[in-house]
This record gives sequence, structure tokens and C-alpha cells, in this order.
Amino acid sequence: MAAAFWAAHPAFAQERGRPGKKWVATWTTAPQDVFKGSSTPALVNFAFPDPTTDGANNQTLRMIVKPDLWGNTIRLRFSNTWGTQPVTFGRVTVGLQSYSGNLLPETNTPVTFSGSPSVTIPPGQEIFSDPVVLRWVQMGDDERDGVDPVIDGHNLAVSIYVQGKSGPITYHSTALAESFLSQPNAGDLTGQDDDFNFPYETNHWFFLDAVDVLAPADTRVLVGAGSSSVDGSITTPDNNDRFLNWMSRRLHAAYGNHVSVVNEGIGGDTAGIPQVLPLRQVLPQRFNRDILGVSGITDVIFYAGTNDFGDGVPPAQSIASLTSMVGILHSNGIKAIGATLVSNIGQAGTTQATYDAHNQINAFILTSGVFDSTADFYTVTADPVTKILLPQYATHSDPNGTPDYLHVGRAGAEAEASTLDINFFAPDQHWKPNATLSMTK
Repeated sequence: MAAAFWAAHPAFAQERGRPGKKWVATWTTAPQDVFKGSSTPALVNFAFPDPTTDGANNQTLRMIVKPDLWGNTIRLRFSNTWGTQPVTFGRVTVGLQSYSGNLLPETNTPVTFSGSPSVTIPPGQEIFSDPVVLRWVQMGDDERDGVDPVIDGHNLAVSIYVQGKSGPITYHSTALAESFLSQPNAGDLTGQDDDFNFPYETNHWFFLDAVDVLAPADTRVLVGAGSSSVDGSITTPDNNDRFLNWMSRRLHAAYGNHVSVVNEGIGGDTAGIPQVLPLRQVLPQRFNRDILGVSGITDVIFYAGTNDFGDGVPPAQSIASLTSMVGILHSNGIKAIGATLVSNIGQAGTTQATYDAHNQINAFILTSGVFDSTADFYTVTADPVTKILLPQYATHSDPNGTPDYLHVGRAGAEAEASTLDINFFAPDQHWKPNATLSMTK
């Protein structure tokens, strides 16, 4: 594994905010690639008829995201990571989603960048907004358990007016949430509460890749790292049924707002680096940006290695890569949790070699002592005799429910989440990251 990708990330020079506070990620996604258009009939194709050249064209995108942790001061991060030209946002607003692309009245709030309503992001870069005060978010005095229940659990709508042509759009493919798009040349619609002028929809996220909240300094931030099972493939659209969402429910039930859970998974990701990359970047290559770059990070849960078999990565290489990434986390005072891989019996293309590789990786996760804690997805979801995924977990949450013996549906994700040791996140177990974080090895 190359050592160069451990270069320092600018997120570690975070704005500290008020005393006793820090910026905490409350929603994240990984910038995966540029959007090339949908290969099936989809409304997004009408919004971006020339995605590889024009991209978004003088129009407004309304991205819908669910914060894991609420607060009345937030900031947004926008990514032009894979873009080939500068992109200009003429105006950005954030409000509380009512339904579809509609906003609750009097919640739509302007976002600024160094005091300006507009910003230009160079290719290959990402940028944070200024802090945004959400006057409609009421917090209790302890800022832990006193969030207005009308707000808690609801979605944010981030409206982005793309001024001119964006060129190729940095995006994340598997949103499992519908966002809304205006027609090209519709102009700045960020101030509109209704969605009459947003006729197109998408199940991708464009440009937006993080929302942070100003929270108490001892808040834990659990980051999910890995492949499609982290990303949420085959779980229920618009219902937040990934295993990370179920872990979030358990943690909030136990500790209120002491913990935030965010997602940096990408479908097709690998623990090691294959000779032929399945993605623009796999986990070790994007680790610095997508994992270490998460604001307030204290813990990482890995579900990685299941794609390595098919991509020709030997299990020893996958294990060495995981060990190296965990070592970097530990050097920065960040804890690591290893999740075992679900049974691969019945998956397409499996052989004795892939079964053996699967078992070697799981044995490493459970017995090596490299991880600070483990979550045994394999044992809780597999038949104890046949070792095949149990039918209620193998069945997907999509319309026909057809198992692929790679992903689990709602019931399986809930079962996986049940294996997380929530005592590991008890406030008195908190392990604070070092004040100055070194990414060298």
C-alpha cells in the first residue's frame, strides 16, 4: 500500500467555534465520481441532458438529507472533487423539508461563504460554508436531549443555484433518498418554499457532501467506512434502513445526542487496492478525504473486504490494508470497530478460494486484536448449521425481494446493528482525539 495518501487533511485545522464546542458531522456522503447520466429512463436525464459537458446549467438543485444530530448552528460542505472546471453557486439556502420538494414556511435560510451569497469552487476542491444559524431549531439548555421533536428526525433541504454551466457534476450514486431538480435555465429558485418548479427528481446527491453541527466537545462521531452494505444498497428507499441508521437508533436511545453516526460507504469499495480499480478511488486511496476528513471523528466502523475476492485482491493484502488504516486511526486517537462479512455462500461467482478468503478476513476481524471492538454480522445473520444467510435477512427491501446473498434488507440491517456494543460508546468510555493530529506514518 502506498503511504502517500496519508497526507494531512485540512479538516483537522477545524474552526473550533465556541468554548466547549466542536464541529461534528451530522450527515456525510462520499464524492464518488462525476454523473454521466442514467442508463435507464429517469427524470434526472431531463434535468441534465448533457451531463458530461454542460452538467447543471443555470438551474437549482434541491438536495434532501437527514441529519443524525440536530443543532441550531450548522455549516455545509460542497465538493467539486471530480469536476473538470470551476463551478459557481450563485445562491444557496437550507430549510426544513415538509414533503417532496416543499419546505416548511419560514425555515428557508440563506447560506453564505466568507460573507458572500455566492462561491466558486475550483476543480478538485471542496469548501465549507460560513456557520448558519437555524433560528427555527430550538434546543434545551444541555443541548443533548432537548431538541424540538417536530424537528428531530426530519430532513434538511439544501437548495443550490448553479450559475452558468457546472461541467461534470461530482456526485454520490446511492442516495436512497429522492432529491428534486429544476429544468435547465430555470434560474435561481432557492428562495421558493414550494416545489412547483422542480419537476425532475433523482436518487443521487450532487455537490453536497457534508453537513456539520456545532455540538458539545465530547460528542462521539461514528463513521461508516466500506462498500455497498455501508452505502445501504437494497435497503428501503427514503426510510433510512441501512445498518448504520439502525445503529444510530440504538445509540440515540441509549445516550441521546452524545453520538452522531454518518456514512462514507461506496458500492463496490474494497479494503485492498486491486490492480484494476472498480471505482475512481477505493477505501485506502480515499481514506484521507472521506474518513479522516469527517468533522469531529472519534470512531470508525469498517465493513470492507467482501468485494476484494472478486477483484483479485488476496486476503493477506486486504488484511494488511485494514491493519494499516486502523493503525493510522489509532495514531490519531480514533477508535476502530471491525464488522464481520455476512455469509457469501450462494453469491454469484463464489469458489472455494473466495470462501476461504471470506473466512480469513472474518477470523482476522474477530481474533487479531487489531480492532477496539467488533460487530459480528456474520454470526447473527447466518444459519448456524448451513452457514447460509437466513431467509428473513437475505430477502431484500426492494419490490421483488430477490436475495443476492450479498446484501441484506431491512430485517437484516436491524440484526446487524444489534451486534454493535453500545457500551463502547458510553460517555465515560470516551477517548478524545489528540489536539494535533498527525497523518504521517
